[in-house]
Amino acid sequence: MTNDAKGYGGGMDLVAERERVLQLVKAQMDLAITGGLMRLHVEEQASTGESITIDGRELVNFGSCAYLGLNVDDRLKAGAIAAIERFGPVFSSSTAYTSIDLYSNLEARLERIFGGTILIPTTTTLGHLSVLPVLVRPGDLVLLDHQVHASVQLTAHALRGLGAHVRHLPHNDVAALNVALAESASDHNKVWYLADGIYSMYGDTAPVTEIMELVDTYPNLHVYFDDAHGVGWRGTHGKGHVLSQVPLHERMIVIGSLAKSWGAGGSVLVLPDGEMAEQVLLVGATFTFSGPLHPAELGAAVAAAEIHLSPERDQRERRLMAGIDYVRDRLVEAQLPAMSLERTPIWFVRVGTPHNAVELVRRLMADGFYANVSGFPAVPWGMDGIRFTNTLYQDPEHLEGFMDALARHVPDLVVPMDTDVDLR
Repeated sequence: MTNDAKGYGGGMDLVAERERVLQLVKAQMDLAITGGLMRLHVEEQASTGESITIDGRELVNFGSCAYLGLNVDDRLKAGAIAAIERFGPVFSSSTAYTSIDLYSNLEARLERIFGGTILIPTTTTLGHLSVLPVLVRPGDLVLLDHQVHASVQLTAHALRGLGAHVRHLPHNDVAALNVALAESASDHNKVWYLADGIYSMYGDTAPVTEIMELVDTYPNLHVYFDDAHGVGWRGTHGKGHVLSQVPLHERMIVIGSLAKSWGAGGSVLVLPDGEMAEQVLLVGATFTFSGPLHPAELGAAVAAAEIHLSPERDQRERRLMAGIDYVRDRLVEAQLPAMSLERTPIWFVRVGTPHNAVELVRRLMADGFYANVSGFPAVPWGMDGIRFTNTLYQDPEHLEGFMDALARHVPDLVVPMDTDVDLR
C-alpha cells in the first residue's frame, strides 16, 4: 500500500483532512464489499490449488501469491503434520526463552540460501517492527520510496516517534535519492533508504544495482529491502529479486516472506553480520514479546527449504516464467493499460474509477475467474483497476481464458488518464 493518502486537502486542517481520507476509503471498501468482491469467505480450495469456491461458484484463482504452487504440496503438508504431532498446534513460549529445534533446522537451510545471518520473524510486518526501531537511531535520516509497502510505512511512523527524520521520495527515482543524499547525508550519522524489492501492487522492481552504487558513494547510507514478493520464485535457490541482482552488503538488510511463494509461513530476515542480529534479538520488541512461529508453519518451511535447495525449484521458476511471458505478450498484443510490463508474477491493469474496477472484476467472476479489485489508498485516486498474479496453479488454458476475458472487457471500461475523477 502506498502513502498516497498524503497531501489531500491543501489548506484543510489535519483533522478534517484525515476525516476526508477515511470517508474516501470507506466509500471504496463499501463499493467493493456490496459488489461481492472483498471480505469474501472461501468455502474450499481445489486440492491442486488452481481454484477457490465462493458462494458455491468455483473460480480459477488469479489472486494468490503462492507463485511456485507450494502451499498445497504434499511434502509441505507432511512437514506441517509431523511438526504438529511432535509439538502440538502451538509451542507457547517466547523464543527469547525456548524454541523448538525446527527453528535452528530452518535457520541452517536459510543461511545456505541467503547467506548472512538469519532471523525468522513471525511475519514481515513484525520483522520490520523488530529490526528498524533497534538499528535506526534518533537523528538518523530515513528516506522511503513513496510506494514502499504499507507495513514499512507503519514502521516509519514508529521511527519518527523515536526521533528519526522521515521523508518520502518519488517512486524508484534514483536521481531524487542522489539529490537527497547530496543535500542531507552529511548532516546525519546514518541515512536509511527503505524500499521494496518487487512492489506488491504494480509488480515493478526496485533499481537495486543503481541504489547499491549510491551505497558505495555514501559511506553512511544503509538500505532496507522488503523482498516479500521476490523471495522463493526468483534467484538461485529462491534468494529473491534483490540478492539475485547484488550480493549481500555490510550496509544492506533484506527481509522476505515465507508465506507467499515459499508456501509455508513466517518470514526471513537476512542481516549482514551476527552482531547486528544479536542486537535485534536482544531488544527487538516483537522477537521478545510476540508469539513464535507455529510448529506447522516451521515444519512446512523446512520442507519448502529442501525443495528450494534442489534442482526442482529452478524447474518451477522456468515454468512460472513461461506463464509470465505469455501474460506479458497478451497484454502488449491487446494494448491493455498495464502499469508495468516487468517480468514478475504481479500485474495491474488500470481502468480508472472505482465503479469500473468493480464492474471489471464482476465480469471476470461471471466468466469463472477471481482477481483482486484495487483502488485508493492501495493505489492513487483515479488509478483503480485489477491486480492479478501468475502462479504455477494456472495451466495454459486458464491463462488463455483469463487473458481473453480481459481483452473483451477492459476496453469497454477504461477511463482515459487525463479524465478528472470525482473525489466525492
